[in-house]
Amino acid sequence: MRLVGLLISLSLLSGCSWLFYDHDNDYLQSEEQKNIKVPKSVASLEFKPRFPIPKAKDEKLPEEFVLPRPSSLEVIKEEEKKGTQLTDLQDKELESTLLKDGNGTPILRLNVGFARAWSAVGESLKIADIHMSDLNRSVGTYYIELKGDPAGVEQGFWAGLFGSEPDTQTVALQVKVNRARSGVYIAIHEDQDNLAADEQAKDLLTRIKEHL
Repeated sequence: MRLVGLLISLSLLSGCSWLFYDHDNDYLQSEEQKNIKVPKSVASLEFKPRFPIPKAKDEKLPEEFVLPRPSSLEVIKEEEKKGTQLTDLQDKELESTLLKDGNGTPILRLNVGFARAWSAVGESLKIADIHMSDLNRSVGTYYIELKGDPAGVEQGFWAGLFGSEPDTQTVALQVKVNRARSGVYIAIHEDQDNLAADEQAKDLLTRIKEHL
């Protein structure tokens, strides 16, 4: 009985290939059929295949596929890149031009980057003996104080007699270093929102320019 059962099982397994036929490669045996033609007496139609089968090229593939090697990648470190840019800016000769913007406000243009312009302006203020009360590089501002005799004040009788001089007044101004595409622009402000008077700004920018 065991032998009979084994034979029956083998016959069933061999029959599975007939019951569950694999149709995955049937498309390889398919052939392209002619287009359907409709008699002109019935309708004037012309059918074209929507998905025509392209002709395959009979090309022989190499026996062994060799993976192409990519070209070597040259990596430039960010520190080296910044160092090169900084060297180029330092080697460039600084040029300054006193001019006016579209509103007629005096400005001083420098042909270098912000870092070098910021340093040059600070050094110029020191050489010109202009008192610097504070600075803020993040907003590009030097806070300065100018001293001068008060205008329109006459000395009193006793002051003139004993040769005393009137007290000087201090004027607080801001030297703004602004980035631009064509360089860096220097402008003089009374405060954050107001520009200094044109003559006052022109005089101060001229002093800065002379010591750059």
